[in-house]
Amino acid sequence: MKISSPSLGILIFMSAFSYIAEGQNFIGLHKNEIQGMLKKVNPQFKLDRGVINHTYNYLKFVDKVSEQTILFFLSDRDSCTYVRWMSDYSNLGDMTGMLNHKYRKDGPNKWSYTDKGSDYSVTLVEDEWYFTVSYRKN
Repeated sequence: MKISSPSLGILIFMSAFSYIAEGQNFIGLHKNEIQGMLKKVNPQFKLDRGVINHTYNYLKFVDKVSEQTILFFLSDRDSCTYVRWMSDYSNLGDMTGMLNHKYRKDGPNKWSYTDKGSDYSVTLVEDEWYFTVSYRKN
């Protein structure tokens, strides 16, 4: 069976997002764990070292196939405190469907869940050219 390019992009998007949606939000993980885990479960995301921002400590991964970027913001000790997933609008329907399925709906573009006794919030923001999904520990 031959898979068309748009179908391949959707398939990659769904597999990448489903891993985070299954409960692994990366918050609390050390940057080395993030790199290893993302490489293993989502090999289409590549570490992007092209832009250096001295204000924030973060890892940036990009997936050029389905036009997605994931930023993992890190503490001074290099553990993840916040995740920001940016994507092209072509993925919006799949993303909102996945969020509605995996998390508790708290309002327009807001979800929440509990993992290992900690509460997390998920927020979707629609910008002009892309949308962003943010994961935070409450």
